[in-house]
Amino acid sequence: MSRPRRGRRLLAIVIVCLVLPYALPPIYRLPVSRPFTGAYLWNPYEGARGRWLRANLHAHGRAWGGVTNGQQSDAEVIAAYRAAGYDIAGISDYQSIATMDTMPTVPLYEHGFNVGKHHQLAIGAQRVDWIDFPLWQGVHQKQYVINRLKQSSALVMLNHPAKLHSYTEEDLTRLTGYDLIEVANGQVMAEERWDAALSSGHTVWGVGADDTHDVTDPDRTAVAWIMINADSTSRADLVNALRAGRSYTVSRTAGTPTAGRLAIASVVVKDGTLTVTCLDEPATFSFVGQNGVIRGTSADAMSASYTFTPADTYIRTVLRGTQTVLFLNPVLRSDGFGPAMPVADVDPLRTWLLRFAIAAGCVAMLWRVRR
Repeated sequence: MSRPRRGRRLLAIVIVCLVLPYALPPIYRLPVSRPFTGAYLWNPYEGARGRWLRANLHAHGRAWGGVTNGQQSDAEVIAAYRAAGYDIAGISDYQSIATMDTMPTVPLYEHGFNVGKHHQLAIGAQRVDWIDFPLWQGVHQKQYVINRLKQSSALVMLNHPAKLHSYTEEDLTRLTGYDLIEVANGQVMAEERWDAALSSGHTVWGVGADDTHDVTDPDRTAVAWIMINADSTSRADLVNALRAGRSYTVSRTAGTPTAGRLAIASVVVKDGTLTVTCLDEPATFSFVGQNGVIRGTSADAMSASYTFTPADTYIRTVLRGTQTVLFLNPVLRSDGFGPAMPVADVDPLRTWLLRFAIAAGCVAMLWRVRR
């Protein structure tokens, strides 16, 4: 066999190996965007009690022989967060669940090995899922990955959605099944994507995290985190609190690492009015609603209120202090039975037509090269 013919055969085999996995995901019937409705205002902080726990769930240690660029071992990363005053530190190595006994955490890992940075945090993971689409992902591939991760993990978070536009605003209005979104990845914010999801009726809570690969880098460590209202640091209590939305994101604005003094005292909804009270220092309050529009502000205050109008589908509160910014989870309109949870189902006919077309194309290519 000539060298050009061997080259063509090898190229054909490589193309088939890259294309065939795209026959795995079904074609989904994705739900139509519908803003939150209902006479009831669902307050995720209504059940808050006990102390708030400072947590970072997205940090990388040295894994896979250093390929993932983690500069310290998992144990050293945990020790650095303990020294910084964190109650919970999660090691989110790529495709690997770190087992740590030195600090309260929850089993998790960062899923994804693709050029588009379509990554997810599998929280409460029981095992690692190895299915991914390295070169390209459309909305159906992304939905398929989310659905698979939900089978082996308690919660799924979409990581750094603004990085390389890995999850666009349109994606977030159509995808279903994701529980959390990383609104603060280090110093990179994704508020507009969060508002796109909320405005389309998707109940998703915000998370802040460092995504550090080097805990000695002050620009990537203790930059963004979450405060979780949980009864303990056990896996079950942390997962339940995150699922219920009893948490808020903190983003550091000071030049040097600091936890900041600004904290939440209470979030109360009564007679259609949302009242947020903070601790330790006054803040500027912003009330953000449908499509990310600021519906009200209050400057230099320890407490601020906003009264829902019939047009308000949700309201989330942002507090700006001297060293930190706090992003609270939204109060949502509901029918009284809990927040809306849109679900995507499978279109069987279009799915099998696509699979047949992919299989036929691969067979035709191999047959042609073989001849």
